[in-house]
Amino acid sequence: MAITFPASPADGATYTNPTTGVQYIYNATDGVWKTNVWPTNTNYLQLSGGTLTGDLALGTNDLTAQDITSTTLTTTGAITPGGNIVMASGNGIDFSANANDAGMTSELLDDYEEGTWTPNVQSGGWSGISGLNSSRYVKIGAQVFVQCFFNGFTGSGNATLMVLNGLPFSAISNGYSAGSVDVGKGSKKGMYIRTESGSNRIGFYFPSESSASRVAPQGNFFFDDGYIILHLSYFTDS
Repeated sequence: MAITFPASPADGATYTNPTTGVQYIYNATDGVWKTNVWPTNTNYLQLSGGTLTGDLALGTNDLTAQDITSTTLTTTGAITPGGNIVMASGNGIDFSANANDAGMTSELLDDYEEGTWTPNVQSGGWSGISGLNSSRYVKIGAQVFVQCFFNGFTGSGNATLMVLNGLPFSAISNGYSAGSVDVGKGSKKGMYIRTESGSNRIGFYFPSESSASRVAPQGNFFFDDGYIILHLSYFTDS
């Protein structure tokens, strides 16, 4: 509900919202309407944008309000809301007032999300996973943290590379990130997992322990009743 104030008001003119009874006083020196927030009329909430969506009701220390439509809200004290702060899409918390590294590309924290994800078999012969006990993710800005614990696999493995899919967000191109994995059966010392470039897939690897490159195990390296516990963090463009 937008409030339309009288045009060309005199200094000290008042306007009462006919719906809510909230009264506003015009200050000609500042050129703004001010809401009386204390019975003594000595303190005011300043409205400089011209439009207020809804009314403000102030108690002794609390602000209980509808939405405020404003370009900038400046305060020298703490803001303690009783509900959620809702950001418009593409907006967030701007840290540009702080010092930054020379490689900085953004100081806007514009996303937070948490939930569950469903891992599955991309290759390796197995038809799927079994006994999904836990699979959580948290996304903070462009960084994603994932965790997963399942009991094993269904079907049978073959000689193709062991790869899972189903990450909640695709990794950035060439943004390889390695993570830790605990394999209940069939593992080998030094095994780790890694995101695949520009995809939602996870590959399994272990060091060659020689001059050769790292080794990617095949599906038949694993067992149907060998649990998998993994943890990984990576970056996404999503």
